[in-house]
Amino acid sequence: MKSATARDGGHEGLGYHRAVAPALSEFVRTQFDNRHVRYTTVSAIAVACSQSMLLLLQAFGLNPAPANVIAVTFGCIPSYTGNRYWVWGKRGKNHFWREVMPFWAIALVGLAFSTVLVFVVSHFWTDKPIVINLTNLVAFGSLWVFKYLALDNLLFKVAEKELSAA
Repeated sequence: MKSATARDGGHEGLGYHRAVAPALSEFVRTQFDNRHVRYTTVSAIAVACSQSMLLLLQAFGLNPAPANVIAVTFGCIPSYTGNRYWVWGKRGKNHFWREVMPFWAIALVGLAFSTVLVFVVSHFWTDKPIVINLTNLVAFGSLWVFKYLALDNLLFKVAEKELSAA
């Protein structure tokens, strides 16, 4: 009878990896097939972009409120493209009035909310850029679930129904 090492081609424990790797791969694939996981991933990327930009702009001496406007605008680019193409699987032409404008309208609500909060907080903590970043995160985090529901139920599904009816 061959030993486990001999059966695995000289690689100890390879049989275990052959059994676990496909299961792990399948788990990861099914999780990324879930829209909410893809949405969370896109959100994390957009947040990383906007938070990095916000810190960078403050480091260069820009006031917190204008820095927040620029950072949020910057973060909307990967957010829109990631949500449209990867999360909701939309292909083809971007429809300005059915997709782009509603997305930016939702983003503007978050921008206005976060900028007001950043403006207020910056008057109390003028020398603490991390507090400004946390304020931005709280503002967008509080709108995150609403944004998912709006994108899922209104924006991309409505655009898809209108296109299929045309």
